[in-house]
Amino acid sequence: MRMVDALAQWFEAADVTHYYGYAGGAVWPLLDGLVDHPSIQGVQAKHESHAVHQADIHWRVNQKIAPVIVTKGPGLLNCVGGVASAMHDGIPLLVIAGSGATHFLGKGGMQELYYSGFDDAVPVFRPITKGSWLAVRPDTVIDLLNHALRVATSGKPGPVFIQLPLDVQLAALEGEVEAPVRRSVRQRTRVDVADVGEAGNLLAEAQRPLLLAGGGLVRSPGGAQALRSLAESRGIPVVTTLPGKGLLDEEHPLSLGCVGRSGTECAARATREADLIVAVGSRFSDNHTNNWRKGAIYDMEQTKLVQVNVDPEEIGRNYSVEQGLVGDGAAFLEDLRAVTDGAPDAYADWVGKVSQFRSEWRDSIVPVLTAPTSPIHPGRMCYEVGEVLAERGRVFVDIGDVIQYAEPYMTVRRPGAFHISPGMAEMGWAAQGATGACLAAPGEPAVVLTGDGAFMMGPQAVATAVEYGAPVVWVILNNLELGIERKGADGKFGRSHPWYSFTVAATGEPYTPDFAALARSFGAEGERIDETGQFRPALEKAVVSGRPTVLDVAIDTSIPSYFTKGLDRYNPDHWGQSYPSYGGLKLAK
Repeated sequence: MRMVDALAQWFEAADVTHYYGYAGGAVWPLLDGLVDHPSIQGVQAKHESHAVHQADIHWRVNQKIAPVIVTKGPGLLNCVGGVASAMHDGIPLLVIAGSGATHFLGKGGMQELYYSGFDDAVPVFRPITKGSWLAVRPDTVIDLLNHALRVATSGKPGPVFIQLPLDVQLAALEGEVEAPVRRSVRQRTRVDVADVGEAGNLLAEAQRPLLLAGGGLVRSPGGAQALRSLAESRGIPVVTTLPGKGLLDEEHPLSLGCVGRSGTECAARATREADLIVAVGSRFSDNHTNNWRKGAIYDMEQTKLVQVNVDPEEIGRNYSVEQGLVGDGAAFLEDLRAVTDGAPDAYADWVGKVSQFRSEWRDSIVPVLTAPTSPIHPGRMCYEVGEVLAERGRVFVDIGDVIQYAEPYMTVRRPGAFHISPGMAEMGWAAQGATGACLAAPGEPAVVLTGDGAFMMGPQAVATAVEYGAPVVWVILNNLELGIERKGADGKFGRSHPWYSFTVAATGEPYTPDFAALARSFGAEGERIDETGQFRPALEKAVVSGRPTVLDVAIDTSIPSYFTKGLDRYNPDHWGQSYPSYGGLKLAK
């Protein structure tokens, strides 16, 4: 058999059901090997970056690796942004690219990256993957695949990259294909018993504790159940990071919602007053902490921090810790519950106080959630998406001003119903990748919340959904601008560059494509929404239709971006001044 036939057998042994990518001469043999395996569905995206996002979202939905297959040169280079996004978010991907024959390495052939040596694209991907390899022996490729898959899925997950030269793909082999399960590891790293006991003592001594659930807990099997169990057993309020939104039903009386630059005001008030935070799977990123500014979100001079993460490099990176513990989030929460004594009203006074924060916050946003004006208030629009998907389906939130409305105003009631990629924050991640959700979980609605700017990064993703029968619903916030950029620049400089708004250069007139007509040209459904009352019925219809649908929604552009009360996008831009963050040294005056 050829090496590519062995690789196709390996796909089957690895329980691969889908692969994503784009055809090219350097992977002709690989694709030919897969022709004989029609049970594995190949999904050709309209751009290699789309394929990476689709495989990324595929894994988020069903935790199955969906390999990405791309050709050499521009094909693999188009994957860089998507691979970096997956690396930032801890998503395991297997990216397989072709190359020219080994005879030609270093000769500067068409599409070869020969400028700094013979290893072609491997150095490009090394900083943005957990492993990057060029295979030069056909008989070691299956070993390499097993190793790469183990690397991608162990510890903190992440992407890996393998490049296969043309002659390596076509080489003749004999023997048996070793299944990856024979080289895999079973891992659920548990925190040491003594350290769990110490964390339990800190919890027993606390008067105002909080549980902080981050995106890492989303990746931990059983994480949501373990979080709820511990919270309810002692009566501990819960806040989440943006990627952790919905880990605890946001209607639950102990849930304060997201905490961050655009999180709920009640969550920020609670984090400032907490005397202990048990953070599981959180990196304490810039948006989550309002750029690590002292007292903005956290007051770490009065708050003790227990930080639990599978990646030791994330522990203590931005805040000093009382305990820094390496371990699986769900396992830690289960073990912590086992060593903590007390009743569900152990912190009754504290729960009463933050419940008041929660009531005040919820009362304050009623005018947003019910805003009657047209075009629709973007906060109301995000809220209604959450209501339509209350019991079934998933929402995928793109990068842009939409985050500032989805984070505070959407209510997420089920773990796994909310997805976002805020780390590398690549525009178009959701709009281009949501097809992967529908293929990974047939029958489950997938709604994309995206801005007109992010959607225009790759509108041809609609064509892929039509071709493969993926009933994605794109909800486009059409404000004729890059809203978050324009508002930020206005706030900083008091004026805007023309790039922030979509206009006809010669006249300055506002410009927008007819997105509904564009969708119909691809073979999808398309509808323009101008009135507030039109939106929810149109969304409900689209969700049950089973058809790819684009809803082009005009939004009220007079609405400012939402930031938690007292917070903004402030960044340190004077190197000669010390920033009000945590740490022992300041610039001398």
